Amino acid sequence: MVRLRHKLRQSLRLSRRSLTSAQQQAAAHGLAQQLSKLPKLSSWRHVGLYWPADGEIDPSLFARLLYKRGIKLYLPVIAPRKHDHRLHFLAAPAMAYASKNRRQLRLQPWPAKRNRFGLREPLGRQVMRPEKLDALLMPLVGFDANGQRLGMGGGFYDRLLARLQRGVKRPQLIGLAHRSQQVLALPTEQWDEPVDIVVTDAGHLRR
Repeated sequence: MVRLRHKLRQSLRLSRRSLTSAQQQAAAHGLAQQLSKLPKLSSWRHVGLYWPADGEIDPSLFARLLYKRGIKLYLPVIAPRKHDHRLHFLAAPAMAYASKNRRQLRLQPWPAKRNRFGLREPLGRQVMRPEKLDALLMPLVGFDANGQRLGMGGGFYDRLLARLQRGVKRPQLIGLAHRSQQVLALPTEQWDEPVDIVVTDAGHLRR
């Protein structure tokens, strides 16, 4: 099972990294259009999302729409210690998504630090508790028709989702991916936590 998931993860990551800039741009536009159709969007005030890396589908165009509506955006931050798998959320710098060019990605540089995986994280102290978010948009490596998700393998989102699922109040859990990242069926482990809905550049998939 572990080896199968590892090979599948490698294959899907390679596939999304092989997308051209034009394909990524088209996917970002398609994703923004699909996300804009979500019925609960009008009730959102605080949204967690991510800064794309490793070929992940880019939510930046949609984030600009949220920013213009006055919705507060937050980016994930991982604990600096190696065996600490907690995931926190800090307010995203306004300059990260405030752009006059709504059609192009051209992400703005913003004050950041690199975490132990080399990923950009915001600076600051404006921490948002995950359960207080209205929606949590997270990147997927793979997904299937049952809403099962395959992540990067670090367990950060798995632990967070497990805690959120036990809570009285939690955000809407939304996985984002390229349409090509869907597989027929994912091999699952007992700790795997599905999302409420998967959104791709081509449509929605609810469980």
